[in-house]
Amino acid sequence: TRFFPAHGQNTHRLQHDPCSWADEGRQSVKEITQVVRPSPAASRASRVDWAGDKRALQRRSGGAGSSRTTERKNRSISMSTRLETVQVGAPTGRLSDWVIAPVQFNSFERLTTVKGAFVSSPVFSCFGHQWVVMIHPGGDNISTDGYVSLYLGNQMEEAIEVQFKFIAKHPNGGEDICMRTGKLKKFSPKGSEVVGDVGPAHGYHNFALRSKLMDYLVDGALIVEMHMRTNKPGHQPAPFVPENPFLRNALADFGNEETADVRFEVGGAVECGKGRRKRAKTPTTAFHAHRYPLRMNAPALADMCKVGDDSPTAISNVRPEIFEHLLYYCYGGKIDKDDLQSDAKDMIEAADRFGIVSLKLEA
Repeated sequence: TRFFPAHGQNTHRLQHDPCSWADEGRQSVKEITQVVRPSPAASRASRVDWAGDKRALQRRSGGAGSSRTTERKNRSISMSTRLETVQVGAPTGRLSDWVIAPVQFNSFERLTTVKGAFVSSPVFSCFGHQWVVMIHPGGDNISTDGYVSLYLGNQMEEAIEVQFKFIAKHPNGGEDICMRTGKLKKFSPKGSEVVGDVGPAHGYHNFALRSKLMDYLVDGALIVEMHMRTNKPGHQPAPFVPENPFLRNALADFGNEETADVRFEVGGAVECGKGRRKRAKTPTTAFHAHRYPLRMNAPALADMCKVGDDSPTAISNVRPEIFEHLLYYCYGGKIDKDDLQSDAKDMIEAADRFGIVSLKLEA
């Protein structure tokens, strides 16, 4: 049941705003992706093409003087860092339903039109706070001549964030006048100073022309619907907490030849399985790594590297692309699900061999 109070009074009611879909539909999401290195798949593809071209060249030249060892130069692997979603407007599902408080300004035509003078509604409650709606029939001190100003004021000693809109509905089905905020506005405590975009009251200097509002009167009264919503309990915005940069920095250092203290030569003879014939031999590929992540995440692999020995550690019976995934995992990287599925057997065998238990279970 909807009712309007006598002059100077108001009421409020709870209901879903039928127009709120327009606000919700305008929500947009922007994802920022920082690409740190090229993808592992692209790296593998380039190595396969290179190996094929080299074998063809060796066949044409008779294979004389050819070498089966390739030095990895500027080797890199993919790491895409996905940042937090940047919210534009109010996130859907985190705000309360709209609360609507119709405020009726009776005898609107007779209200003073002196610039800066205003009429305030009685105090009403919403979201545990007390509020007033203030109207300047002749505009406030910075309004354009002929415009009416409209404000929502916080009457409590506590701050609160609220999204709101003013709607004056045409009595004969014409176009409604609607002024809305696209995001939550922070209302500071009553009587506090305005600092930037934060103050005890928010609203519009130029809500609508007074001459236009005269066509919206109902029995001489201007009815303005005050729509409000705020954060749901338990969904208050989390304070910004800087993330620990260790993982990001570790991944950025993956394959860095300048800082590496371990070198591997991977490839050569690769067995199909125990007791089976060997596959065709593959060129060896050089990998540079750091002892610390290996000691923490692949202890068996770290034990193969002799301290103080600058010569590369030979790794056989493992395809270079599988070994690359293992190293990347040791630096905190995430292996693509498709790669885990397509190379599950080889991945499990290599992870078991080098003591990477979590990768073995994941594969």
